Amino acid sequence: MADLRQRSAVLTLEDALHLLRRTTLHPTYARAAALVGKTPAAAVTALFDAPEAPFPSPSWASQTPNITNFNDAYRLWVELQVWWLDRVMASPSPRERLIMLWHNTFTSDYLNVYIAHWMVGQHQMLRANAYSYADIASKIVGDAAMLRYLNGDQSVKGRANENFAREWFELFSLGVGNYTERDVLEAARAFTGWRITGLTGSYNRQLADLGEKTILGQTGNWEWQDVIRITLEQPACNRFVARKLLRNYVEPDPSPESIDAVGALLKTANYNIRTVLTALLTSEYFFDAKLRGALIKSPLELVVGLSSMLGATSVSRVYTGQVMARLTQEPFYPPTVEGWKGHHAWITSSTFPQRQRFGESFVDGRQIGSSSKLTDDAGKAVVPDVIAFLKQLPDANDAEKIVTNVAAVLLPMPITKQQHEVLLEIMLAGAQKYEWDVNAPSAVQRARFLIQAIVRMPEFQLM
Repeated sequence: MADLRQRSAVLTLEDALHLLRRTTLHPTYARAAALVGKTPAAAVTALFDAPEAPFPSPSWASQTPNITNFNDAYRLWVELQVWWLDRVMASPSPRERLIMLWHNTFTSDYLNVYIAHWMVGQHQMLRANAYSYADIASKIVGDAAMLRYLNGDQSVKGRANENFAREWFELFSLGVGNYTERDVLEAARAFTGWRITGLTGSYNRQLADLGEKTILGQTGNWEWQDVIRITLEQPACNRFVARKLLRNYVEPDPSPESIDAVGALLKTANYNIRTVLTALLTSEYFFDAKLRGALIKSPLELVVGLSSMLGATSVSRVYTGQVMARLTQEPFYPPTVEGWKGHHAWITSSTFPQRQRFGESFVDGRQIGSSSKLTDDAGKAVVPDVIAFLKQLPDANDAEKIVTNVAAVLLPMPITKQQHEVLLEIMLAGAQKYEWDVNAPSAVQRARFLIQAIVRMPEFQLM
């Protein structure tokens, strides 16, 4: 069972990097160094309380949609991706990683929704309510993008569409085995009456089925709000959300006992996610050394994390989206209503070498597997400053220590003595240890050799 007792020991650099890898998209050395010496409670509070810059929607997103052809729709889809990637490249907030969890839970995609304005609205709803599962659950019912994605805008009394009700129970709240087919049919009746008006969903009770229904054992003249309330009262819902949090923040296959323990926290906190995450992220369980490196980075975490660590977050958002798509995580386009499977599904015989090529090329300032230079979206060259990256670390002029320190920042677990020797040899490229000088002209290429060797390692894909 998960040991949820609060950890009292102050954070080491390795602890701080672990916390940042699991909670944010920007696990940089500088951010980790600022947390060293703090208790886990103080560090987590600092992360959650850090001010967040405003994130306005694109100007076109407030206008009534007027998409007349596919080219117009596609142009806005690209702008939608760029708009969001601009945010995640700049924001160190834990909210960004949590929002991705919700996007991958309450899924919809731009191709089926078609109207980018509605996708912006859904994202902003998830953003505003990221720390309350109960609020998201209530608001997703009438979300315009979700209404269109699961045909809720076509569901009326006498012709209830089952799509949303089925996914509500299976993928959004309870999981298979915790509801019946009758529950789906009855809930579908309760979810009738929604339409899309301009940018938002609107509920018309005249179109809704207001008759008696039995849902999850409770009988009444239930409407959509009642389905949400009844569902959230179920122990299976506590456990469903707990498992998602554990798989996203701690380990890929949490024990039933751990799920129950976190589920109990969710019930007590009335699904307040910040309260539960604070307890989880400050626990002995979270900092267990055996769980370091237990998760596999998503393409988002891989691409944004490396960009941030090497101080190259101005890299083209269009290019970033293309790389993510190549690695099977195209923004706003999950493969199915089940979302991205994640974890082991991220690594295949095709995507692993692509991930390696991305890292190698990025360190060199090149696009993946190409001689084309990295640029920002205006075409200006973007060159990761590998020497600045090294100089921020202690003992930058000590060849042995720089290998140890670079590996500690880039990898979630300590390297072995043999790995250290190989990396040192790669960095020195035939020179002697005493010849290493971080200010020498040759240091740039040697630093690239070292970082490229590390990003090629399987361990770099872990966090």
